[in-house]
Amino acid sequence: MPGASSATAGRPVAPGVFFAVVAILLLAVNLRTGVGGLSPLASTIGEEIPLSAASLGALGIAAPLGFALAGVLAPSAAHRFGLERTLVAALVAMIAGHLVRAAAADVATLLTGSLIVLLGAGFGNILLPSAVKRYAPNRIAALTAAYGTAMSIGAALPPLVAVPIAVGADWRASLAVWSVVAVAALVPWTVLAVRARRVATRGGDTPTAPDARGAIALARSRTVWGITIGFGLSSVSAYALFTLLPEVLREGAGVGPAAAGALVALFGILGLPLALTVPGLTARLRTPTPLLTAATVLFGVGWGGLWLAPALAPVVWVAAIGLGQIAFPLGLTLIGLRTRTDRSAAAVSGFVQTVGYLAAAAVPPVLGLLRDTSGSWSASMALMTVLTVATATAIPLLRRARYVDDEIAR
Repeated sequence: MPGASSATAGRPVAPGVFFAVVAILLLAVNLRTGVGGLSPLASTIGEEIPLSAASLGALGIAAPLGFALAGVLAPSAAHRFGLERTLVAALVAMIAGHLVRAAAADVATLLTGSLIVLLGAGFGNILLPSAVKRYAPNRIAALTAAYGTAMSIGAALPPLVAVPIAVGADWRASLAVWSVVAVAALVPWTVLAVRARRVATRGGDTPTAPDARGAIALARSRTVWGITIGFGLSSVSAYALFTLLPEVLREGAGVGPAAAGALVALFGILGLPLALTVPGLTARLRTPTPLLTAATVLFGVGWGGLWLAPALAPVVWVAAIGLGQIAFPLGLTLIGLRTRTDRSAAAVSGFVQTVGYLAAAAVPPVLGLLRDTSGSWSASMALMTVLTVATATAIPLLRRARYVDDEIAR
């Protein structure tokens, strides 16, 4: 059974595995610093670099587009150069991107630096499930929970400290400081890359590198599509909320900017308990049906509330959407549990995250267009309700515990 990989979770952790786990967690912390560290500084940056609404929109859409592009490129790069060396290159890109943003003199350079950071982070997004499968195949749920929590911390810290750092120094120092965090992750991954290279040179039994080939075969897998639907609609929900919630609440519920910001923060905070608990539940359950059902109901309550009665209980609606994000850690965990090798885990991760983040990039502009043409957010919230309730379509695809590798082989 795919969930059986957690059965040996009680075994002691070997020193080499512990070192790899530290490397994985340090990498995970860096995967969201490029997203959350810029937006709180927009007004301060605007005093030196004029930022139009179009510029802010381009910066906002850079994250899902960078992540989607990484989904196409990362598995092939890891197959050619090796998992460890590819992640070293991703961290170098993140360091460079943070520094380019900090040194920017115009919007084009700021956007270029952001794309470099986010492309490197996207490589990490895609390849972390493969790294977990390689270095801790018997602890997939526990390590997925740990790195999901590290990602949440990496998403929460930048908005909290960006402005204080900018006040104490300047906005350039506030953006550059995250390159130091990336350097901390670069050190252990460089050691792992050197070690993997030596094993390969000696002709040792090194794990096979991930392979991105076979996207058409992956598209024929029911399990792959089940994971993709849940992960993709969760990503759509998150980016729609981060992008549009303040305006939806201002127009539909009369909520001020400070209160709207607090509700966005509430959404982000709810990711922490989900990251800690959902992977373990996923490994223990025979089928993810209860979790997908809960996600569907919660999304329906949250987005349906913003559609039909936004002013009635905005805290309840946002909390429901936040808890509906069950589907995000569920998808990350299933990538490891429903594949047999780190190669197939990387390929499935690339497919799932490419489709999911492309959808996340495409939907918010459509919602904005609906608002402009209809004169209210009602149609946009109705569309989000329908889209996210469609999470239920993943239930029959994932009901049976199948490995993607076996489905493709058949």
